[in-house]
Amino acid sequence: MSFTSFLDGTRWSDVYTAAACAFLAGTAMFTADFALTLRLQTEGHGGFAIAALIICATLPLVALSRVAGRMADRFDSRALMASSGLLQAASIVAMAFTDDLIALYGLVILNACGTAINQPVVSALVPVMARGEDLPRAVAMVQTGMLIGLAAGPAAAGFVIGSHSSGAALMLAAGCALLRVLFCLDIRTRRGGVRRDPAARAASGKAKWRLRGDRLLTAMVFGLSAVIAAMCAVNVLSVFLVREVYDASESMYGLIKACWTLGMVAGAWIAAAVIRRLDRDVQLAWMLMACLAGVGLVCFGQGLPLFSVLLMVPLNLIGGILNAGENSALGIALARRVPEAFRGRANGAVNGPVNAAQLIGFLLGGALSTVLDVQVAFMAVGLASIAIVLACLPIIRRAARDDEDRTGAEGTGTDGTDRAGAGPAPAPQPELAGAAALAPVPQRGW
Repeated sequence: MSFTSFLDGTRWSDVYTAAACAFLAGTAMFTADFALTLRLQTEGHGGFAIAALIICATLPLVALSRVAGRMADRFDSRALMASSGLLQAASIVAMAFTDDLIALYGLVILNACGTAINQPVVSALVPVMARGEDLPRAVAMVQTGMLIGLAAGPAAAGFVIGSHSSGAALMLAAGCALLRVLFCLDIRTRRGGVRRDPAARAASGKAKWRLRGDRLLTAMVFGLSAVIAAMCAVNVLSVFLVREVYDASESMYGLIKACWTLGMVAGAWIAAAVIRRLDRDVQLAWMLMACLAGVGLVCFGQGLPLFSVLLMVPLNLIGGILNAGENSALGIALARRVPEAFRGRANGAVNGPVNAAQLIGFLLGGALSTVLDVQVAFMAVGLASIAIVLACLPIIRRAARDDEDRTGAEGTGTDGTDRAGAGPAPAPQPELAGAAALAPVPQRGW
C-alpha cells in the first residue's frame, strides 16, 4: 500500500517534518481548547458548559475512530492530512466570530473531526518512513513534537489572551493549523490512494484484520483503556488535591502538571532505548503492564498524606515517564503484529476504546468527587489500576503460549520474524511494520 523506497534507509527528513506537524497540531489544538475554556469562564458560563465543551471535543474521536481508520487505508495520506488541517483551521477561525454557545459547540465538533481523521493517518505513516530498527526512535521523535505542542499551547494561549484577547489566541491556533498543512505537503512518504501497491490492495480485499482476533493486543488495549479511565477520573480531582488539601498556589499546580509532560518527553526516549532490545512481542506486553502498574503506584502515592506538596513533583515526573512507556510499547506492538494493509484500521480500532475510556474517566471523576474524599479517591484508583493489571496477566500468558505454539508450527512469528530457531528473533522488516500508536497526547497523557 505504501510506495516509499527504503533503499536509502530511514527517511529522517520525513520523520523530522512529521514531528514538526505533530508539534503544530498539538499547539493548535491546545491553544484553541485553552482559549475557549477561558472564554466561557470569563463570560460567566458554569462548569456544565465547560464539561459540554470537553465532551464535544472528545466524542468525534470515539465515534469516527473506525471510519477514520478505513479512510487512512483507502485514501492518499497527504490529501487526508492536508484536508484535516484545513478543516481545523476553518473551524477555529469561525470560533473567533461567533458568540452563540450552540454554534461554538458545533465548531468544536468539526475541529475534533479533523483530529479524528489525522490520528490514524499519521500513526500509519510513521512506520513507512522508518526501518524496523529505527522505528522506536521515530516514534519517540513524533511523540516529543506532540508533547512540546501540548506544553506550548496553553502557555501561548495564556500569553496572547493576557496581551490581546481570546480571538487573537484562536487566530494563532488557526495559523498553526495552516502551517501544519504546508509542512505535511513536504512529506515525501505517502500511502493509500490510487497509487498504492496493487499487491497490498489485493491483500486488503481478500483478508480481514480484527483486534479481537489478536489476544495479546486485545489484552494490551483493554488494560491500557481501563487504566486510562481510572487515571482520567483522578485527573479531574488533581486541582482539588493540590489547591485544597495542600493549600498550594496556582503556580505550584502548574509546575506539578508540567512535570508529567516533562516526564513523558524523557520517557519517550527511554522507552525507545529499551524497546530496541526487546525482540519478542510478549516482552512489549510485559513492559506495558509494568508501566501501568507503576502508574497505579504513582497514583496511590499521591493520595498518601505527604508531608510536602513538593513530593508530588518527582511522583509526576515518574508517572509521565511510565505513561510514555505505555504508549511506545503498544505502538511498537501494533507495528510488529498488524499487516501493512490494515495499519489505519488497526489504529482506529485502538483509538476508539482508548478515547472512550478517557471520556468515561472524566464522567467518573465527577461522580467520585461527590462520594469520596480526594486523597481516598487517589488511593482507590491506584489500587484499582494495579488490580486491572493483575487481571490482564493470565490473558497475556495464554496469548504468549498461543503465539509460541503457532510460530513453532509455522516457523514465523506474527511480526514476520523467524522464530523456529533457538536464537533471538531479528528486527521486523519495514514492509511488515504496522501502525505505531501515536494518538495525540490528550488520549493517553493524563
